[in-house]
Amino acid sequence: MIGYHYHPMLWATLGSAAFISAIAAYLWRRRADTKGASTLALVALLLVAWCLAGAAESAATEFATQRAWFVFRDALTLPGVILGLWFALLYAGLERWLIRPVAAVLVAAVIAHVSLEVIDGGRLLWSSIQSSREIMGERTGLGLVFAAFVIAIFLLSTAVFLVLFVRSPAHRVPVALILMGQVALRIMYPLVVFNVAYVPSIVTGVLGFDALAAMYAIALFRFRLFDLVPVARQTILQHMPDAMLVLDAKGRVADFNLAARRFLGTPSEAFVGTRLRGTVRMPLGLVSAAAGPPHQTSDAALETDEGARICQVTTTDLTDWQGAPIGRLVQIHDITELRAVEERLLGQERALTAARERERLGRDLHDSLGQVLGYVGLQAATIRKLAIDGRLADVDERLARVAAIAAGAQSDVRRTIAELGRSPQVGGDFLATLRDRLDACQRDYGIATSLALAGPMDDTRVPPEMAAHLLRIVDEAVANAIRHGRARAARVSLERTDGFLSLSVEDDGVGFEAAPVLAGCDGRYGLRFMRERAEELGGQFELTSSPGHGARVTVRIPLETDRRVAP
Repeated sequence: MIGYHYHPMLWATLGSAAFISAIAAYLWRRRADTKGASTLALVALLLVAWCLAGAAESAATEFATQRAWFVFRDALTLPGVILGLWFALLYAGLERWLIRPVAAVLVAAVIAHVSLEVIDGGRLLWSSIQSSREIMGERTGLGLVFAAFVIAIFLLSTAVFLVLFVRSPAHRVPVALILMGQVALRIMYPLVVFNVAYVPSIVTGVLGFDALAAMYAIALFRFRLFDLVPVARQTILQHMPDAMLVLDAKGRVADFNLAARRFLGTPSEAFVGTRLRGTVRMPLGLVSAAAGPPHQTSDAALETDEGARICQVTTTDLTDWQGAPIGRLVQIHDITELRAVEERLLGQERALTAARERERLGRDLHDSLGQVLGYVGLQAATIRKLAIDGRLADVDERLARVAAIAAGAQSDVRRTIAELGRSPQVGGDFLATLRDRLDACQRDYGIATSLALAGPMDDTRVPPEMAAHLLRIVDEAVANAIRHGRARAARVSLERTDGFLSLSVEDDGVGFEAAPVLAGCDGRYGLRFMRERAEELGGQFELTSSPGHGARVTVRIPLETDRRVAP
């Protein structure tokens, strides 16, 4: 090609351009799902353009062509370092600095620099450009201003990476690799600008770009520079509702999220770099909890700008990629409202428990004392008639029976008072207790009672609470048969089938119309209590009766498990 010839530097510069182009292509493919990837890809493309311009400059045979490529390479420097700073801010999570005024100033500086490179061959920036071992130039005062601006951008991006290295242990390895890759460029550029020593800019630039690209490649593929997981974790940390504090190995505050800033009333980064214990505004309860054993949750009462708060403080040790401890994460979960809700629920539960106890007490009094008083009233009328008729022997027998019933009622009341506040319990075998109850009814009330068992009932274990309710239902059904039905006999049947226990009480009394009673129109509490007891056990209640044909009460209760008594 006219004006160009073969030069050994072509292979080095073209090889570097190919290597950096591959990294740029990878970054560009990830631009949609990774913050900062597109910016770094543009930086890589500028490096590729710089390498190709260096190859063209070294192969050019005419001084004017060499000079043009030299000026072109210099024009790429400022946009390259500005894009590098832009990437550093994005990667460090400092997007709040990338506002429109800042972007406008940087873009204006690039446009001005490129324009000055083009106008009059760049003579406003270069006082002289000569060819020695390679093209070199002397900068004008304005050129030195732009070079100093480039160095300032270099230093600022380096400072951003250093701050990220100190504050974020998770980014230390990738950031260290990036800083190592930039060492050669940081040293070479001032030497070239101020002509401190002769530095072959093309060779040094290519080698520096190769080192930088290699470090980025290691950070990308070995240490997941753009892995979504750390990015997601950082996003969650900043926007989660719980306050989070990051402490370094010496107990100093390295970072805290937005919730911590609001919770602690901190408008700035005043806490960063200070010890947690020495921070004036830090609540003492939080300091003590954060200094506790790791991986432990403890409650702490904190005084904040919002008043007294109750918080759960959880501490977690942080380790690097080799497992060495590097700091601690402190999570502060405000549970003030939760505790207030728990207190309200506890109060409601206590009120509900008291209401249930009053209901149970009412049922127990009805099933024991109410039945006895009804029977005593009935017997009093009979004794009065016997006394009028002069049948004193029968009067004495009836009075003795009433006295025995009253003594039993007194025992029941004492038991109810003793069991107040807890569910009634039934000890011993359920069937034996049921037989004793039926025998007592037959002895005390003069009604013939019988018990019929269907199926393998002898080995059935009835839970105490269920047994208590069933015995009360039997007592109420038999008492109703005596008091209201004037029955002479009552038959109790028990059957266990398909995981259910069925109990029925049938009498030969006068009977009644069942519909009004089931509708609750007759004011009978006993039937309502029997239904409620069955429903509390998760069962069903059924009443059948008609005038002249007695009454039948049936409950069907599910057994939780088919539990059996060992022989």
